[in-house]
Amino acid sequence: MGRSMEQEQAREDHDPITALRLYVDRWAAVSPDLDSREAWIAWAHGHDLPPNPGSSLAPLPTILRRRVTPVGQLIFRAAQQLVIPANTRFIFASRHGEFQRSLKILEALAANEPVSPAEFTLSVNNALAGLLSIAWRNRAGHTTIAAGTDSFRSGLIEAGACLTERPDEPVLLAYFEDQLTAPYDEIADSEETAIGLALLLSSPYNNADNIMIGLNSTPAIHRESASDQALAFLRFLLTEADADPTRRWWRCG
Repeated sequence: MGRSMEQEQAREDHDPITALRLYVDRWAAVSPDLDSREAWIAWAHGHDLPPNPGSSLAPLPTILRRRVTPVGQLIFRAAQQLVIPANTRFIFASRHGEFQRSLKILEALAANEPVSPAEFTLSVNNALAGLLSIAWRNRAGHTTIAAGTDSFRSGLIEAGACLTERPDEPVLLAYFEDQLTAPYDEIADSEETAIGLALLLSSPYNNADNIMIGLNSTPAIHRESASDQALAFLRFLLTEADADPTRRWWRCG
């Protein structure tokens, strides 16, 4: 028998580790090799994958396709697969962001060349969130997060906090990462994987008939890369595991 909202609240008051909970309503992921739900489910279960036949996804709107780098296109192609309510708040999370733009700016400065205004404008951490908000005419607001190797889970925690404060407003968590190239790869603290992961999340108190996740609400730095953390969550989600081995997240209900 399910617990009432009052019982759940009383339990959370005495159990702060599980205070953050959320429903995963929809998900979509895109990498250079995988973009269909079927392919990701096969990946999560460890099945051999056929050679990539090429993307079957619809092209991005022109406003997005012309203004973003390949890693930005990964997360936008993932997000456009979801039906997003108008009152959805955006949370973008990434360890390195669109670092290729920052690299071009630094190379221009080192060569005493003028810096591209467009590159500078779109290199800031919230540029992708702003572009997606404009393209989708979303006025609910957005947050961007860069928290080192814990960037993905910090985005989940921020989403859980937003849903706790405003349970009637869903959240789109958009995590994106790219493989580091020279010279950044020489000083990288971990090896990243190119991926865009979009999660539409809602409050557990809206009686959604979906997967409810409990989160350990204390951020921690892990040895794995930020993108490996996102992939671990996606595998957990698709294989219906009870919990992550380190108890960062688990199923509850």
